[in-house]
Amino acid sequence: MSSTQHDPGPDQLKGILMVLVIFGHTFWQGVGDSWTKWMIYGFHMPMFLFLSGYMISMARFGTRPWGELLRHYWRRMLAAWLVVSVLWLVLQEPDAFDGVRSFLEVLLLRPSFHLWYVPMLFLGVLLLRLLARPLNASVAARAALAVAAVVGALLFQTPLKELVPAAVLDNVDARYAGYFVWILLGVAVRNGWFPRLGPWWLVPLVAVGLAARSWVYTSDAAGPWWSVVAFTVLSLGASLCVPALRDALRTPVPIVGEGLRTVGRHSLYVYLLHPFVTDALHTPEVGWVRSMVLGAAVTVAILVASCLVAGVLERFGAARRRQYRGYA
Repeated sequence: MSSTQHDPGPDQLKGILMVLVIFGHTFWQGVGDSWTKWMIYGFHMPMFLFLSGYMISMARFGTRPWGELLRHYWRRMLAAWLVVSVLWLVLQEPDAFDGVRSFLEVLLLRPSFHLWYVPMLFLGVLLLRLLARPLNASVAARAALAVAAVVGALLFQTPLKELVPAAVLDNVDARYAGYFVWILLGVAVRNGWFPRLGPWWLVPLVAVGLAARSWVYTSDAAGPWWSVVAFTVLSLGASLCVPALRDALRTPVPIVGEGLRTVGRHSLYVYLLHPFVTDALHTPEVGWVRSMVLGAAVTVAILVASCLVAGVLERFGAARRRQYRGYA
């Protein structure tokens, strides 16, 4: 979830996606019990993963020394993720500390709640760096990795899970293998391995995905494979919109643009910390209208608080840098 200094497009897009992530975590209903939550969960994390992949230029990535790469990701996301993970487990799953093995299993193999995103993304980054040279040089290598990613999605995110040994599914988060395809798709579009589609393709794809996802939710006749198809079509259409959305969002959004940039710039910390609030202030079991209103209120409160805290920390950091330059 890295940010850029000069282009507000990625930051504003990440800010919008963070709104959806936080809002989705405010519902007391499960994903299958709320149409709104069902639709949000049909595309928001694939879009986030696609955007993360879309920010990677493989030409530069392939020449980056391993030590520099590891230091960069440790400073940018792994250290914060580790601290928040330990704090979350202390408060939510203290049994995880019964032994070193149980702690490492919960921390790395079966992350709790929202804590899966960072290790899953980092594993994807490591794989891309490991294969950077053949991927940059060979169409066959890209095709082979694409096939492997699709197979991973089929085996770990569809009814074909039945083919995977239970010992694997019980001990490793299925999203590690099942969601890599969205990172790879972002990398492929950014680096010209997959075409950037125009609106005449994207609009129908998103419309069909929305209709299919809604039909699956409302129809008793829709089986699990129809759910997979609807999710895939909607996620694919929404993810492939990311380049166009990034371009459109290079102009600040009226009124809330600066807030979106702030949330997007600090999206890692907002993502890691917001569940402490949504878990404590979870909307009660009320009707869907009141649930949405309360959820929206909690979401806005978290975003405003994030902007205020980020503003204070940024001013403090700027003052420290000026002081340092004064002594230099």
